[in-house]
Amino acid sequence: MKDSGTKRKPLILLIILTILALVLLAYIISALNKEDNNGQVNPSPSPTGAPTATSTPELTPTREPTSEPTPEPTPETIKATIVSAGDCVIHDKIRLAAKIDGEDSYDFTHMFEDIKPFVEKADYALISYEGAATNKRNDYSGYPIFNTPPEIFDAFRYAGFNLINNSNNHQLDRRVSGMLETRENIKKAGLEIIGAYDGEEPRYLIKDINGIKVGFMAYAYGSNGNEAALTSDQIYKHLALFDKPRMEKEIKELEEKADVTVIAMHWGHEYWTTPNDQQISMAKEMFEWGADVILGSHPHVIQPSEIHTVNGETKYVVYSMGNFLTNMLHEWYDDPKKEKWLQEDGTLISIEFTKDLTTEKTIISKIIHIPTWLSREKIDGDTIHRILPIPSRDYYKEGDLSDELLKKALESYDRTIGNFTDYELE
Repeated sequence: MKDSGTKRKPLILLIILTILALVLLAYIISALNKEDNNGQVNPSPSPTGAPTATSTPELTPTREPTSEPTPEPTPETIKATIVSAGDCVIHDKIRLAAKIDGEDSYDFTHMFEDIKPFVEKADYALISYEGAATNKRNDYSGYPIFNTPPEIFDAFRYAGFNLINNSNNHQLDRRVSGMLETRENIKKAGLEIIGAYDGEEPRYLIKDINGIKVGFMAYAYGSNGNEAALTSDQIYKHLALFDKPRMEKEIKELEEKADVTVIAMHWGHEYWTTPNDQQISMAKEMFEWGADVILGSHPHVIQPSEIHTVNGETKYVVYSMGNFLTNMLHEWYDDPKKEKWLQEDGTLISIEFTKDLTTEKTIISKIIHIPTWLSREKIDGDTIHRILPIPSRDYYKEGDLSDELLKKALESYDRTIGNFTDYELE
């Protein structure tokens, strides 16, 4: 019995040591798990064998060094360009050439195709239109009392024009009612108008062109005596006839509101190639009142342009821009001494304004004269009228025009160009 007890002691001791080792192992494992949960080191496998999700250490974002965008320099000056064309008088030949066969409609656009690129270059363009353009389809006529289909205004807009001057001696060819209807048709075509007024709106137009406020007004010497049928109140409300005290007041008011002031003048003697005394004296007076640019029409031939310096400012006048679209062609006249071919000549005038944003002063910085010639040719029995630009003698290349047309175009250029001197501020 004594030997048996002695043998059990080592076995019991071994069991005790084993238990202690298991307890110690359990403690170590527990301690490791606790550290893993707190410090996120050595994750133990999940009981299911699925990957154990661990949180991503939060990193403090670092800003990449960036340079601030360089601001664009503020412009010191801004520019705006206007273009002006001379008289449009739609004779029967031109209206019939625009008639669409078999339809009660007209298309004048082909007459402007050649000049269109020169008009579209401008920021704003104006043209002088003589006569009425009412909706009464059986009432259209040419010389001497003009009434044209309103589709002419669609052609003006197609060519790039924005503003129509309707102050002229033919604006009452369909009385006041026709003038006001013409006015509405111009606006319906998406164009603006000066020179014919409803009595409610201002008598001037101020356009913000690229940040430059350009003011426009128009005046005419008369309306072929048709104004005699109007009351003095109607004349005052609807027309812009020569009236120096009123003109002085209006031009000075416009000059205060606009950066530059442009006046369209219907004046002078028809077919005179030089301005008369009234044109010269009125130009000087309007410059003193604040006008910067004077654009003349009515003589139906070219008259010269001039640069004036008034109170230290550069001013510009063209006494007559000539004809732009008419049927006053020399083939229709028998007496060559009257030089009727001069009525085919015109000019498109481009004027650039520059405004100093520091001083707020606006000046004329460039003037370019582009001679035009109105061609008329027979094609397949139809008469085709085209306004041809002639910016230089070598503008047309071989084959662009027939020999006959090119000869006449260059003769027109030579007649015209001597009346003008382009201007550019040095």
